[in-house]
Amino acid sequence: MTLPYGVRNKSIRFLIIFFCLSGVALWGHAVCRAEANDQNRRIKQVSSYQKAESAIQDVNRLKSKGLEAYYKEVEIPGKGTWYRVFTAESQPQVRSRTPVKEKKSPQTNVKPAPNPSSSPAKGIVSPPQKPNPDRPATNPPNSRVKEAVPPFQKTDPGKEGERMLKDTISGKSQGAFSKNVLPGEKGGKSEPTADSKGDNGSVQVPAKGSPVSFEYESAKAAFDARRYEQAAGILSSLLIRKQNDAAQYESSLRLLADCYYFLGQGESNNFRTQAVESYKNILRYYPDVRNGNDAANFRLADSLEQMGSYEEAYEAYENVLSKYPNSPYRQEAIYRVGKILYLTKRFNYAVDKLKSYLTSYPDGPSAFQASFLLGYCLRQINQKPDGDAWYRNALTKWNNFEELPTEILHDLGLYLFSQQDYPRAANIFNLCFNLHPDDAWRKSALFNLGRSYYFWNRFSPALKVFSLLLESYPGTLEANESILFMANIGVIDPKTDFNACMTGRDYFKNPIETYDWMRARFPGGSLEEWLLYQKGYALWKAGRSKEALDLYCLLLDSFPHGRLQQASRGYLVLNAKRLIEESYGKGDFLAVADLYYKIRNKVPLSSEATGMFFKIGDCLWKLGLRADAVALLDRLKSNGNEAQRAISDLVMMESTYSQGEMTEEKWKALLAELAKNNGETANMARRNLANYLYGKGQYDKVIPLYEAMLKGEGRSDLLPISRNYAHALRNNRMCSAAINRYQEIINKCKENPQKCDSAFIADAYAGLGDCYYEAADYERNLAMYQQALPGIKDKESSMWTLFRMGQSYRKMNDSAMAGKTFAQIKEKSGDAFWPKVVDYWVADEAWSKNNSEYLKKN
Repeated sequence: MTLPYGVRNKSIRFLIIFFCLSGVALWGHAVCRAEANDQNRRIKQVSSYQKAESAIQDVNRLKSKGLEAYYKEVEIPGKGTWYRVFTAESQPQVRSRTPVKEKKSPQTNVKPAPNPSSSPAKGIVSPPQKPNPDRPATNPPNSRVKEAVPPFQKTDPGKEGERMLKDTISGKSQGAFSKNVLPGEKGGKSEPTADSKGDNGSVQVPAKGSPVSFEYESAKAAFDARRYEQAAGILSSLLIRKQNDAAQYESSLRLLADCYYFLGQGESNNFRTQAVESYKNILRYYPDVRNGNDAANFRLADSLEQMGSYEEAYEAYENVLSKYPNSPYRQEAIYRVGKILYLTKRFNYAVDKLKSYLTSYPDGPSAFQASFLLGYCLRQINQKPDGDAWYRNALTKWNNFEELPTEILHDLGLYLFSQQDYPRAANIFNLCFNLHPDDAWRKSALFNLGRSYYFWNRFSPALKVFSLLLESYPGTLEANESILFMANIGVIDPKTDFNACMTGRDYFKNPIETYDWMRARFPGGSLEEWLLYQKGYALWKAGRSKEALDLYCLLLDSFPHGRLQQASRGYLVLNAKRLIEESYGKGDFLAVADLYYKIRNKVPLSSEATGMFFKIGDCLWKLGLRADAVALLDRLKSNGNEAQRAISDLVMMESTYSQGEMTEEKWKALLAELAKNNGETANMARRNLANYLYGKGQYDKVIPLYEAMLKGEGRSDLLPISRNYAHALRNNRMCSAAINRYQEIINKCKENPQKCDSAFIADAYAGLGDCYYEAADYERNLAMYQQALPGIKDKESSMWTLFRMGQSYRKMNDSAMAGKTFAQIKEKSGDAFWPKVVDYWVADEAWSKNNSEYLKKN
């Protein structure tokens, strides 16, 4: 059929237009589809950094927005190493029909069978399938393996990793290790399996013939050079791509886990967490005993230990010990098990493990820590002798303690303190205080540092330490005890240097008031007993024996069964002795009797107090209280030996004849008996006899007795005896020897001023002045009298000293000073005696001077 020309041309044009439009449409569709497919595969660089850390942060930021991101390291000539961040811009693909044949055999992604006990955690690469222990698994040649491996990053490996990590944290998945496996807890230790020789923990090299990529070799080189972040980045990029070599895959997983492990050795908890989950996944999918698993167990345990997961760490260490007996990690694992048992306060079990380690490896790399840990654990289970022995042995081997845990360092200081090794104890507490400024032991270390200085008699640093403690921890028990230590130092050595600006100076300067203030704050109980005791000691040190004696009497009445009862009685006797010596020396027998009636029910008869009680008996006898005197002396005789009883009889005899009835024969008999005895009672009898002869003015007889008494050591009355001895020498015209004795007395009083009151020192200066006067050394005798005059309390002695001074001025032809001194005597005398003495001597001196020539001739 022939169409008209016009129609035919129209049809042809229509067909041409149709085919053109169809072709354009098909071409556009193809182009769009090709572009879409190309975009799915297109990688886009979004940034570039000179630091890997910055690149990792940017990758995490992009991933948090749902983008697939990673980074690569590149070398740019002239600019160095840079890290480029890339994203893959994925778009929804156009669905296409699947051929029928493919529907019958659909392609699936090959994944490892899920482990019901655990899920892969955040940032951790999971192997493609669970391998056969007998033969390495490989992927089928035609399979398409979907490996959801994120690139290297710190915190956000992708949404899938986040989900797995959340499941792990929430308990939806179980870890590779069970809980409650430490000794003493429910559950048991993992059973050992067949022995296998472990390796040194290095990453396995893929089997010969396995395809090893250039990236893996680069990662291994970076790992060996300790560039762990760079190695981890390369491994992450390598694992995210499809790999068909199972050996290389396993090696990459292990090497990546090791990168996280070594990065986690710093302060990065994120890397440590990634290392833990990486090793758990490796041991989950490669559970058989194989090379490298001993290192994986050990490093897993080490990471868990650093994170404080001691239960899981313990089991991982035990896996090393039970499954890999020949592993190079075994030695350290034994110590670490003992350390974890110590950290979890299972000290009995820790002792066994630590002893096992030190027995097998006495010079091992952890022998230092193990020795001190063992000593500490033994002391905690009340085996202090054994613990002290380990400390003592360790201290002979090592002297650097900075790596010890704080509580062990502190306990070591307490051990040294208990051994009275205060210098080393102070060093240990000082180290403990300075090494751990935020530690809970800091306060205790500071307090014990102060105590160590205190008992070391280093009072100045002790005061500084206690002052710092008062500033840092006010109101604490240690602060209150520090106040008492500061007060004690004020008693023992009040001249210790102490900055006026430092806290607590008042406690140091006013110790007695401090004890009273503390008693008001904490009345009753053992603390009040201790405060009374310390106050009594302070009074005794200050020479206030009367107050101290009254206080100790109060203490014994208030706390008859107190822990300080015996020590208080001792100080009561010391104060009573001092007071009785003073009163007895002055002839104040009534004061001695009064003291006796205060203390007689509080101080038992003892060898230390025998001499004091003999003096008391003597005073009672002289006061006419003979019944009490005989009763006391009879008690002393019944408690003493034969020599004491003989001396007691002699004392009573001397008392009987002390009113002037002592005969020469009885005196000689007494001397003969005294020569047989050298005890306290004999010394007391010598003292009585010497005082008797001194009072009678028989200085030639008293001097040998005083010399014998001064040869004795440890006597509390040596200074008074020495003074009387000097007086006897002076009165016996032996001024040269007397001068030396007076000077010795004055020097001792300057060294120990608390032992000499002002009157005693004044008496010594006056005696020395008299000796210089007799030697016609008037300048020196005036200097001594001027030293003596302020301390002389007796009026007659004061008048005599002024009179001697006036005489000395006249002898020096200083009439003005002589007249002034004599006028002072007349003014102060208050009666006619001393003015008459002055006038008589002045007149006599003038007559002697005027008639000197006559006196010389006649």
